[in-house]
Amino acid sequence: MRYFSFLLLGISLLLVSCTNKYQKTLKSTDNRAKLEMADYYFKKKDYVRALTLYEQIEDAFYGTPTASEILFNSAACSFGLKQYAVAGFQYKTYFENNATADKAEEALYMNAYCAYLESLEPELDQTDTYKAIETFKIFVSIFPESKYVPECNTFLDNLRLKLSQKAYRSARLYFDMGEYKSSIVAFENLLREYPEINQKEEVDFLIIKSHYLLAVNSVPEKQKERYENTIRAFENFKEQYTEGNKYMKDAVELYEKSQSALRRITKNLTKES
Repeated sequence: MRYFSFLLLGISLLLVSCTNKYQKTLKSTDNRAKLEMADYYFKKKDYVRALTLYEQIEDAFYGTPTASEILFNSAACSFGLKQYAVAGFQYKTYFENNATADKAEEALYMNAYCAYLESLEPELDQTDTYKAIETFKIFVSIFPESKYVPECNTFLDNLRLKLSQKAYRSARLYFDMGEYKSSIVAFENLLREYPEINQKEEVDFLIIKSHYLLAVNSVPEKQKERYENTIRAFENFKEQYTEGNKYMKDAVELYEKSQSALRRITKNLTKES
C-alpha cells in the first residue's frame, strides 16, 4: 500500500513537471524548442498540445523544409482530433506544395479520406459525398499503382451506395405522394445511373405500379396509352425475373388488370364508332 502511494505521488509529480515545462515552452520565443516539444507530443498522440505548438511556429519556419513537416503533422493532429474538414484542407495544401515529396501520396489519399468521413447519411445533403468521389478519382488517376487504390475503390462503392439511396428515397417520395408521372421518371433515372442499386427488383416493380396507377387516375383520353405503358413495363420486368420473384404475383395482377382495362376501352371505342 505504501509503495502504491509513492508510485502515485511520483506520477503526479511527473505530470506536474511536464505541464509546467509545456506552459513554459508555450510562452517561450525559442521556436526550435517549441518544435521539439510539438514533435514529442505528436509522437505521444497528444494532438491538442502538439497542434497548439505547431500553430505557434508555422510562420517562423515558412519557406523551409521544416514547414512542410509541420503542415503534415498538423494535418495528422487535426485528423486525430476528428476535425476532418480542417485536416483535409491541410493535407490538400501539403500535396499542392509538395507534389513530389515522399508523403505526397499519403497526403492526397488522406485528403480524400477526410472528405469521405465528412460525407453525411443518405437522407442529408450529399455535397461532401460528391466531393469525396471526385477526390478519390483524382487520387487514383495520379497514383494508379498506389497501395491505397483497393481502399479507394471500396470507399467509392460506399459513396455511390449513399447517392443511390438518396435517389431512391427521392423517387419513392414521388410515388408515396401520388406523383406517378414524376416517380416513373425518377425510378428510370435511378436505374440508369445506379444499375447496381440494392432495391432494383422493387424499383422495377414500382415502375409498373406507377404506370398502372397513373393510368387509373388519368382522364379517359390518356388511359389507353398509359395502360399500354404498364404492359410494356411488365414485359420488361418478366424478361429480367423468374416466376419465383417476390413481386411477380403483384406484377402479373397489374398486367392482367391493364389488359382488362384495355379490352374495355377498345370495346367502348368500337361502340362509339
